[in-house]
Amino acid sequence: MKEEDKELFIKNVNENRIKMYKTAIAILKNEDDANDAIQEALMSAYKSYYGLREKAYFSTWIIRILINKCYDIINKNKKIAFIDDSITQNTTGENDNYDVENSLEWVLNKIDKDLKDIVVFYYYDELSVSEIANILEIPQGTVKSRLSRAREQIGKIIKREEGEFDG
Repeated sequence: MKEEDKELFIKNVNENRIKMYKTAIAILKNEDDANDAIQEALMSAYKSYYGLREKAYFSTWIIRILINKCYDIINKNKKIAFIDDSITQNTTGENDNYDVENSLEWVLNKIDKDLKDIVVFYYYDELSVSEIANILEIPQGTVKSRLSRAREQIGKIIKREEGEFDG
């Protein structure tokens, strides 16, 4: 790889590192696995960077690679039982965001997986509908309809938990 390409690659990685971390954590829910997925994605992306025709699409390209690496890790770990950290209670009272973050995580874990991915990309990673469509390789209309269904499911879950839902 040429020196200018290396510098551009590093610049692009730095611009997308937070988005990559949020995506990996949202999918894997484990910091060690998320870091492994990011490392594997970066190695894979570096090896095939020359094949990226449009450098402007680096962000969606690297996120797509990362998602694939996350799912590879999930498949490798399927037989291992993990303890869900969201079960533990906040007894210290030190972190006011703890309950809110766990509530959001809990609600997201209650919706369909394909809808959860869309919600995470749209709200957490702040990706546009077209970026999500490119990453997931689905039409924009599908992204919009899944986002709408996700909102509907989330609303029902919240109402049910608040005791306001009949069905």
